[in-house]
Amino acid sequence: MTETHTHEIFSHDATVHIVTGETKFDALHQALEQSGFVDHLLAHWGASDKTKAAFRIAIKPNIMTTSIHQPDSPVYTDPALVEDLIRLIKEQGFTQISVVESQNVYNYAYTGRTVPAVAALCGYSGDGYQIVDLTEDTVPFDYGGVMGQHIAGRAWLEADYRISFAKNKTHWQCFYTACLKNVYGCLPAWDKMKVYHGKGRRGRDIEFFQATILINEKLPPHFALLDAWISGDGLTGHVRDAKPNPTHTIFASENAYALDWVAGEKMQIDPPRNYVIQEAIRHWGTIQITRVGDMTAWTPWLNVRSIVVRAFDLIEEFYWLGRFMSRTAATQSDPRFPQVGRFSWFFRITQAFVRVIEPLVLKATDPNFTRKLPF
Repeated sequence: MTETHTHEIFSHDATVHIVTGETKFDALHQALEQSGFVDHLLAHWGASDKTKAAFRIAIKPNIMTTSIHQPDSPVYTDPALVEDLIRLIKEQGFTQISVVESQNVYNYAYTGRTVPAVAALCGYSGDGYQIVDLTEDTVPFDYGGVMGQHIAGRAWLEADYRISFAKNKTHWQCFYTACLKNVYGCLPAWDKMKVYHGKGRRGRDIEFFQATILINEKLPPHFALLDAWISGDGLTGHVRDAKPNPTHTIFASENAYALDWVAGEKMQIDPPRNYVIQEAIRHWGTIQITRVGDMTAWTPWLNVRSIVVRAFDLIEEFYWLGRFMSRTAATQSDPRFPQVGRFSWFFRITQAFVRVIEPLVLKATDPNFTRKLPF
């Protein structure tokens, strides 16, 4: 049993701003203004005893679940919003800004998927900021708990101010994913299923939600934003959605834990059903949340069924089965990322079969139906 303790960010009462607007940029600007983002950033800079030119800011969007480019993607954080945030930060005089991610299990199926390459596919320009692959620049780091001594991405570790700018979507591992789970993507090992799931590294029992909370514990985001302008719901919302959900909302908070809790409420999910939230409660306890904005639940909205979440949790205990299924299900990819050569002929066959049955599974959200609870 994890011992509950006080955390400098996550254990305190928090306010979450839920903002809509005429455009996604209006919503982002209002969310930043209402949440006091600039004052928060400047306060951390003022306490750092650094010049603005030396003050390092790291932004973690959702990038690496991208398989193809979509103008209004439900899968990855909108690059236009991230770059607009960077523009606003630069207007305050800061210049050391990095967009960071690490590689992931798409490497089972496709080659060349470095963070800069996938970021370019999404639409990131890199103009006036760095795009950093955390997998390729690591340093030793002690996470404590079941992770212990491991490695951390240097740019995330050494940042003076960290921002989690997540994408709003369902997830078959934990019902939904938001800003805390987004930081899990900063863990550097690309084979996350092997290193941070099941038996994990060196035979230790470890679950993804434990790894998620440990990196948030030791290397927390100082500010959290959630891109819910276009959202992904249903069984495969975190990787593809037959008909993205125009939820037209931006969330902002100094507390990613509180923000994730409220995101679940908007999906009509009891937040503690989410494994990441459960682990957060065990570490940091519950908190009082003030909600500012429209808390009307999203309709239509399809949540992942509980039986699906439990099934995937079981499958991922068996590494080779999980790896096989992950590569088989990776049916989409931009041509710039060729298939992994080994057994490619076999997986082209399995992926073709999956493409045939996908339309039966990846149904568009029925506008007359909402799965309110993940039964």
